[in-house]
Amino acid sequence: MNIAMTQPLNAFHSPALVGHRGARGEAPENTLASFQVAVEAGVTEMELDVRLSSDGQLIVLHDSDITRTTGMKGNVRQYTRAQLGVMDARRNTPGWHSPTGIPSLQEVVDLCGPDMRFQFEVKGADRIILHQLAHHLTHMIHEQQLQARVVVTSSHTGFLRMMATMAPDIERGYVCQYRYLQPTRRARALGCSWLIAHYSLVTPALMRRARKRGLKVSVWTVNDLTEADRLSRLKVDSIITDYPTSFVTHFLRKHRYEDSASV
Repeated sequence: MNIAMTQPLNAFHSPALVGHRGARGEAPENTLASFQVAVEAGVTEMELDVRLSSDGQLIVLHDSDITRTTGMKGNVRQYTRAQLGVMDARRNTPGWHSPTGIPSLQEVVDLCGPDMRFQFEVKGADRIILHQLAHHLTHMIHEQQLQARVVVTSSHTGFLRMMATMAPDIERGYVCQYRYLQPTRRARALGCSWLIAHYSLVTPALMRRARKRGLKVSVWTVNDLTEADRLSRLKVDSIITDYPTSFVTHFLRKHRYEDSASV
């Protein structure tokens, strides 16, 4: 890997770049292949979705149903971790060269290495499953001392409150798409340190409110470089993208230009 690609991307007050489900626009989402592409691109953080298998293992999958990515039928909760691991999860990525299964969360963390940061997103589900997820995530993060590297995120306020009670030392982020939900006020009321905001919400006014409330801001999902530059000027903390390879190249080019211009 080019050494320059591994340097921090937040110099010159630029946002960190976050691989969305790994590198969703470049490889089958939420698979080891996708995370490998994002690692090689040089991102400093990964966003991924966490669910439970039928045998209570933490696995990485966006949908509750496995059809969209594997072509098979059923809810993820019907399958064990081992069964999910041998499925072919490249159905929604035409032309991908080889089969790649649904990974466990541990496999993804191990692949990404000791310096990678993560956003572990948990989708809404019934209370029993959410409680199990909170318990398993808390155990894993504490056992492996990942607190400094992980933000647990969700749009489900009940889950975020559950995490706050179970593990107040683990950072949390409120995922919000709609302005009427009063994103900064709700994030602060939930005790979150991060607002994970849809890019359409992010304006100078929102950034002022977020900073006033002590919130860091991560923005999803940004696939247009002009929009990324706008967000960078607003000093968001991180940008989540499906195309980490081109985004890393773009921001490194900007850094080099700004560095040469300051000489």
